[in-house]
Amino acid sequence: MKNALPHILFIIARGEAVRNFLYSETLPALQGKARVTLLSVIDDEDFRARFRPLADDILELKEYPERKTIGYLRELIANAHYRWIWTEKVKNKWQILDAQAKTSAQKIRHAIWKSVIYLLANRPALNLLAWLENALTLWLNPTQDFHQLFENLKPDLVFNTSHIHAPRGELPARVAHQMKIRTAAFIFSWDNLSSRGRILPHYDDYLVWHELMRGELLNLYPKTPRQNIHMIGAPQFDFHFRAEYIASRAEICRHIHLDAARPFILYTTGKDNDFPEEIRHVQTVIDILREYPQKTRPQLVVRMYVKGTSAEMKALAAQPISDVVFPPVLWEEKWFTPQEQDLWIYSSLLHHCAFGINPASTVSLELMMLDKPVINLGFDPPGSSLPAGFHWKRHIDFDHYQRVAKSGAVRVAWSVDDLRRFIHESLTAPQTLQRERKAFIQKTFGETLDGKSAVRAADALTQIIANHRNNP
Repeated sequence: MKNALPHILFIIARGEAVRNFLYSETLPALQGKARVTLLSVIDDEDFRARFRPLADDILELKEYPERKTIGYLRELIANAHYRWIWTEKVKNKWQILDAQAKTSAQKIRHAIWKSVIYLLANRPALNLLAWLENALTLWLNPTQDFHQLFENLKPDLVFNTSHIHAPRGELPARVAHQMKIRTAAFIFSWDNLSSRGRILPHYDDYLVWHELMRGELLNLYPKTPRQNIHMIGAPQFDFHFRAEYIASRAEICRHIHLDAARPFILYTTGKDNDFPEEIRHVQTVIDILREYPQKTRPQLVVRMYVKGTSAEMKALAAQPISDVVFPPVLWEEKWFTPQEQDLWIYSSLLHHCAFGINPASTVSLELMMLDKPVINLGFDPPGSSLPAGFHWKRHIDFDHYQRVAKSGAVRVAWSVDDLRRFIHESLTAPQTLQRERKAFIQKTFGETLDGKSAVRAADALTQIIANHRNNP
């Protein structure tokens, strides 16, 4: 009987979770194995029409303002956690905060604040603060709606599809744990554990990309049983290995107005706040490519970062530049959700580009998965004068990216001359570093790059319920 199936409530608190767990094969894989309720921040009619056939119900995830006191406590915990893990990303954050203290009064306040943070930057203090924060959050809970919801639905598992950047999804996860309902969360990206704040809601189980992330999670939260951390791969990469999301070269070139007879380079920009004056780098690449004869000149596709693009970059994109295309990134602006067609465009660009250029991002991993040469940018944009804390080299040195840079699987350009040489080498000898690329990807992802990570997510969720029923 349908009602005898286990019941999973998905918390969809940010747009990218739609890509990972709704556009993917997770919900189809759960058909006949579990009942699914979506508790979603996105609740328009298009969303409901698209996913109503795959879920028993779709409910609106409302926002309930909390006391400012709790917000201050969370900020204190986040900064104490940063100081405790003290990664390269955190050191950079501290450097920027130090520079923001200009006057004597600001410097004194900042010094006092840092001293308090330093005293709290240890495991016992953080555990105590986290316990206090959770107790206060539940004691001052602004609503009983989630208690009532869970009483009515009686889910076997509440799954937060993104543990980060989605505060609206944390309160229902906390209430579920308080009500002794099993909870799970997905670690959203490979840099989250080394560069983001502390995970405050309690989760019984975690879904992660790979063994390295499991090790990081255990190091930070050692009370989590190892068997409760499930390695599924990364659902966001599944689309690169599913035929329906990969157009032919002729088709994708026609779609974005490229000459299919000539190679194209894929430049993916970073967030403008993190990578200042990137327009100068894009212009430098354009200038280098103009050194090639017109008939053999590679084309340039610039895919802009949808959640942080400077006005200058948008102005450049609006200009008619020969052999340069800025294809629109198809997103639902209100929800910051990728449209399904954009997944097709992006995967196709990755498959058919000659190679990729990016500052230092997840795109490097995606290019290497498809055996494409990668050029990272480790120098400041030509002609720029960036303040301390904003130099581009810092991104190469961040903990999660050091492994990539040191692997020898990517080329890191430290100058315009490096960039020019690497572009030529990537065009003429793309097989260079092939062995290093394959070795890095195999060591990192193992056999999970098969287009089935989302299916493994579904299997993990049902297994979590089965294990809990057998060992309550």
